[in-house]
Amino acid sequence: MRTILIYSSVIALGFSLVLTGCAKQEAELKRLQAELQNVKAALEKARSEQTDLKARIETLTRARDVLAKQVNELTAARDQLQQQLADAQTRTKELPGQLSQLKSQRDAAQQQADQLTALRSLLRQELDTMAKSRDAAAAEAQKAQEQVAELTTQLQAQTEKISELQEQLAAANAGAEASGIQAIESPAIHSFATARPRINAGQSSALSWRVSNANRVRIEPDIGAVDALGSRTVTPSKTTTYTLIATNQAGESRVTRRIEVF
Repeated sequence: MRTILIYSSVIALGFSLVLTGCAKQEAELKRLQAELQNVKAALEKARSEQTDLKARIETLTRARDVLAKQVNELTAARDQLQQQLADAQTRTKELPGQLSQLKSQRDAAQQQADQLTALRSLLRQELDTMAKSRDAAAAEAQKAQEQVAELTTQLQAQTEKISELQEQLAAANAGAEASGIQAIESPAIHSFATARPRINAGQSSALSWRVSNANRVRIEPDIGAVDALGSRTVTPSKTTTYTLIATNQAGESRVTRRIEVF
């Protein structure tokens, strides 16, 4: 607004000078022109200062924004620290209860360890007892094997004696036939037994028998012809029925025994 007034004054003075042609007005016009130059210079300076002020305002605004951001971050950090402090205080209050619970767990674990130690001692005692029983059983098994060997020897002797008797009987029968006397009787199965009628798969059992007045003796299945007196160890893979068959001129006699396999 001031610039417009100055320009208006200058124009008015110019017209006055033209009209009056007064030297005084010319001097005044020069003075006003000089003042106008000063005003222009002042205006340019004011504009420059205004630009600088805007730049400073923008700088201060950016600085304010940065400070506001830092304040917000510091506020958030403060709130987080306060929450962490509250959590730490809560945990501190819970520590006695947790310590008590841990102590109870430790005591329970110690009791279990004591029980395990006692059980281990009992197991050791049982193992020692089982070892003694095993040794005793091994001794009994050895003794039984010796008895079996002795009985086997006796059985072989009896078998040989029976063979001799059979030969004598055959000779007597031959003499009777020659003399016209016939005294043939059916075969007699005096015994047919199994030592273990029930066994587990893979185990063995023994068959024993005694037959008289037979020309031929056999056991089915899988064994075949046998002596009139004897025994045989068998290991069936499944439940099996064994049949003892004794035959002569008078006929045939049969006896069965069953061994169950589990």
